[in-house]
Amino acid sequence: MAMFYDLSQRRVLIDAIISETIMSAYKTLIYSITNSRFILYDMKEKTQQVSEKYILDAITTVLSNYIAETDPYVLFNGLLDVLLEITGSEYGFIGEVFYTNEGSPFVKSYATTNIAWSKDTNRLYEDNKRKGMVFSRPNSLYGAVLTTGQLVISNQPSTDPRSGGLPKGHPPLNAFMGLPFYGGGKLLGMVGVANNENGYHKSIAEDLHPFLITCGNLIQAYRNNQKHELVVAELCKYKERFSLNKTPVLLGSGYELKKSPTSMTKNGKPVLLTKKELLLLEILVTSYNLPVSYLSIEKHVWNGVITGDSSLRSLVRRLRLKLPELSIKVSPGIGYMLILTE
Repeated sequence: MAMFYDLSQRRVLIDAIISETIMSAYKTLIYSITNSRFILYDMKEKTQQVSEKYILDAITTVLSNYIAETDPYVLFNGLLDVLLEITGSEYGFIGEVFYTNEGSPFVKSYATTNIAWSKDTNRLYEDNKRKGMVFSRPNSLYGAVLTTGQLVISNQPSTDPRSGGLPKGHPPLNAFMGLPFYGGGKLLGMVGVANNENGYHKSIAEDLHPFLITCGNLIQAYRNNQKHELVVAELCKYKERFSLNKTPVLLGSGYELKKSPTSMTKNGKPVLLTKKELLLLEILVTSYNLPVSYLSIEKHVWNGVITGDSSLRSLVRRLRLKLPELSIKVSPGIGYMLILTE
């Protein structure tokens, strides 16, 4: 029976997930740019005024920003600039969808064009541009996107029954298009653009599909990163308590993992393990019954030194030979897991 904190069985394998998500986003965009047409739309002529190279360069920059800093303000402002350019829009926003305790959806924007029309609204924008403007009116055009989860186009907002009107002094809204984006079958966020001088058409939304996939991938990656930071903080607290607790960890089959210094015994007799074997066992015990990513193991055991896959496989093989009654399983594509039963 394992006698230590379980972390509520919620370990987030962010090292593997982040890399996979970003590569997926990048491949999606490369494919779409190669096989589709991104167009700055003039609804009368539909002339292609933005080159594919421009789109590729812009998206590559955004993804590079993600890898460098994971700051959603930087990420989505870069995407918003691209979105406004390719749709010929005056202003817009990109945001993530959240829900109130009552289940009502609202948007927290990560990028919003500054359309402040007074000192007060400009102050509101400046105070909230980095932490996110909140849009929560259901009786609005963007609210129609949130409540239906569908594309909303309005080329006559002033007479559209879905529109709840504009605040006094708000710049003119002559045309609007709102597009939701999804991930894992769930509504993750939406984009909204306004005032293409010739209005919007469904064909624009169709060509923006790869762009929306990228927004969804980045939102998911950002959420995973936030969860990772919480889990890391939890693990740090656990390890501190674990190091202070002098009670040996019981692993079953007579095995005990002792501390200060770290050592292993079976039925009270020492089991000789190398330093790296003990470090591997320690991190597996920390997250027993949950997979530990290859990268996390490498950081813990080799202290950040780059090693080959064969080194880790060899280390696991030696540990299994020395502790044959312990069950160390492979999680394909993720890492290793120590299975302990009550």
